[in-house]
Amino acid sequence: MSIERRRFVQSVGLLALAPSMSLAAPGSWSGGRVEHLIPTANHNRFMIKAVFAVPPVNPELHVGQRHVRGAATDSAGFGYAFDVQDLAANTRYELRLFDGATALSDPWPLSTFPAPDAKSDRTRLLVFTCAGGHPLMSEGENSSFLPMKTRRSLLDRGLSFQPDAMIAIGDHIYWDQRTTIESALASRRERVENYNRVVGMLDREQPARGSANEAILKVAAGAQITPLYGTALRSTPSYFLNDDHDYFENDEATERFVTLPPYHYQRDFLNFVRDLYFPEFLPDGHRPRAISGAMDGELNRSFGAFRWGQLCEVLMYDCAGYLSLKGAVAGLIPDEVERWLKRRTADETVAQLVHVPSHPFGWSAGKWREWYPDVADAGQLGAQVAQIGVAGEQFKLTTNKPKFMWQNGWWQQHQRLLESLAGQKRRAGVVLSGDLHATGHAQIVQSGALAFAKNPINTIISGTLGTGQGWPSKVRGTPPLTAADLKLESPAPISERNGFTILDITPDDIRVRLFAWRRETASVDAIDQLQPYHDVRLRRGSVN
Repeated sequence: MSIERRRFVQSVGLLALAPSMSLAAPGSWSGGRVEHLIPTANHNRFMIKAVFAVPPVNPELHVGQRHVRGAATDSAGFGYAFDVQDLAANTRYELRLFDGATALSDPWPLSTFPAPDAKSDRTRLLVFTCAGGHPLMSEGENSSFLPMKTRRSLLDRGLSFQPDAMIAIGDHIYWDQRTTIESALASRRERVENYNRVVGMLDREQPARGSANEAILKVAAGAQITPLYGTALRSTPSYFLNDDHDYFENDEATERFVTLPPYHYQRDFLNFVRDLYFPEFLPDGHRPRAISGAMDGELNRSFGAFRWGQLCEVLMYDCAGYLSLKGAVAGLIPDEVERWLKRRTADETVAQLVHVPSHPFGWSAGKWREWYPDVADAGQLGAQVAQIGVAGEQFKLTTNKPKFMWQNGWWQQHQRLLESLAGQKRRAGVVLSGDLHATGHAQIVQSGALAFAKNPINTIISGTLGTGQGWPSKVRGTPPLTAADLKLESPAPISERNGFTILDITPDDIRVRLFAWRRETASVDAIDQLQPYHDVRLRRGSVN
């Protein structure tokens, strides 16, 4: 059913107001002209992204007695990055933004992490996935995405647990290009044509920055980011991991196009959005300098780590931007990234380790870009194209028919990573991921010929902040299912619900709390008191 042009024109007026909505944070702190403020940190460095309502002339970030000038991240001077180096470890700083002598915001606190060799008793992380969805796609009970106010309620509930850091796993935005504009479904093409009439049509042959694309991207992507986060994360170091939609396409492979690895326009659009809104991964002392995604100053847009002294290390890796199509030697991540992951996993000087891939281990929804060959059996002969936009049809998954353009090397890499996780002698294998628009916890006890009964690998789907009706069962024709060649034991069976995960990490265990909510069964007001539906402590090879 098409959306009337009049409704879109009325809705676009709300977009201009959306950034200011995010400033109504709890307490009396005022961001002034600051609309967007997201930091990340390590033990000696801050990287902060700020977007202003009015372009400042000479923006500076005051960190204690230090003054750090901002580097512009857009052509019009609304966005700036502040890179603060050589800080003291485990130290709380007072920060404030100025334009010359004029204060742009109230001061706020931000702390560095413990030094890599420091002892620590505990840390807490907030984790979720798939927070994106444009306001124009969030109207009504049957919308693809939750209203921004509901998403913000879920975020605020997660932040109420006062995490030391936050991890958002992929799909921060949805503004797909060829996979919607050239979709085989007329209804899908019509919807995106209406969106583009309101927001503007991106030109894939022009750069993101310095062309008409720049203003369009600020509405197309910015309206999915700033109204949600605003300044709420100013004291919470945050990590944003890319996945397929962040590259402005769904992961699809058909006879007409293959969307990954990214075309130039996909990487250019992603880079602009990341540079303007999201802090990069800082150096951690172990990630190779020449690794894929590397930038100046040892920053990285795609691969990074959260390190909290000797207590824990969380390895985050983008499974979309650098995947390869090399058959038996293909990978969802590059060879040098795999080597980095396996080296860090084998080094057990850190008490706890968590892998965070953008694409999950354990389950399949018949998508193309999965570790697994499972595909929806649509009844055709020969190779099956992964289903998308199935309009209510339901499919069974099969491995008896080949999945079009699926690479056996992806499975082989999956096996090597699982073997590395299971090979730890003093730590439980823990993987936390997103993408599947669901929540759940299982233990992988067997994967192909690999058996992990003595040290099962815990795989957790974090819960989604933004999904409205875009569940796999609706869009793919199947809910997430255990991949064919795996054996899982499920302490918390996977379910299609919104939510988030809280990790409490100590030297002895990792406490995992899963929070879930769905608008068909609970009120928005209930989010404020949301309690975990699954609460477990993970120790060596067991769930207690």
